[in-house]
Amino acid sequence: MNSQRLAIIDLDGTLLKGTSAERSFFFFLIFRAKIGPVRLLGFALTFLKDILRMGFRRAVGTNISYLRGEPAARLQTWADKYAERSLAEAVAPVLRSKLAALKAEGYRLILLSGSLHVLVELFKDAIGADLAIGQQVEVVGGKLTGRKAGIYPFGAEKLDALFAAIDPGEIDWPDSWALADRLWDLPVLERVGHPVAVHPDAGLRRHAQRKGWEIIG
Repeated sequence: MNSQRLAIIDLDGTLLKGTSAERSFFFFLIFRAKIGPVRLLGFALTFLKDILRMGFRRAVGTNISYLRGEPAARLQTWADKYAERSLAEAVAPVLRSKLAALKAEGYRLILLSGSLHVLVELFKDAIGADLAIGQQVEVVGGKLTGRKAGIYPFGAEKLDALFAAIDPGEIDWPDSWALADRLWDLPVLERVGHPVAVHPDAGLRRHAQRKGWEIIG
């Protein structure tokens, strides 16, 4: 018998309107002088090569060369410094209230994002979610290789990442929720009985209006 009810929450552009956790972390490192000009130039060149070789989205899901050679523990230290500001305040009150209500009703809150897992974990703790799913980093010999690893939770692959963490056969999908902001999130939104378009792009807004979905923002 299906028993678990989920609330699957996108982070970038949904809880964080107009930005992503990874992008804001990247600029945090630049402003804190953790990434120098030489490393920044190297990242730009490798990123451009990756775009030409595999396309923009796949390059985003692969390349973190600005962290190449750093000890893995340092990434966590930097992430903790990034989190010293109140991450919960980055989320609009209306969304915090909705998530709190869902949690109070017994839904299991899952934060599902294409941003680095170490960052998604920070926001999980800030909003009181039960599980964080983000993209892992590749580590060899205790140091970051500058590449991401595992499933890139984007588009249909968000479901792959989700199903790697939970058993889909144990979920009450008709009574589960999903909150997202982009049309490419449809595989997740259409999986549940209660989809919510949050700060939606034009395509998702039109789709949500046709379907009669709840829209926030």
